[in-house]
Amino acid sequence: MGFMDAMMGRWMKRQSPQQKQDMMAKMMPKMMEGIRSEDMMDMMAQMMPQMMESMGSGDMMETMHEMMPKMMENCLTSMSKEESQKMLTFCHKMLGEMEERFLTSTQKGEANS
Repeated sequence: MGFMDAMMGRWMKRQSPQQKQDMMAKMMPKMMEGIRSEDMMDMMAQMMPQMMESMGSGDMMETMHEMMPKMMENCLTSMSKEESQKMLTFCHKMLGEMEERFLTSTQKGEANS
């Protein structure tokens, strides 16, 4: 796979951002065919940190503001009312946990300093 990675890397460097975006829009659905949801989650868990590292915090914030509502809308649109309620309950709980982890505990740590 090393040779293919090297060739793909060189080819991708020559593409404009718009060409890369067009290629991804065309190829991603084809590449995802037949991939199990468990495998997709594993891949996303590996790829997301790399993608986020390549962005600055401002870009990441802007991207999250744009993508999160779209992702949630696409997700909820395909669900029944009961599934949507479960998903939203999960999201509320998760956001509370994230707030505790990243905001409240940080503030407690700062107060103890």
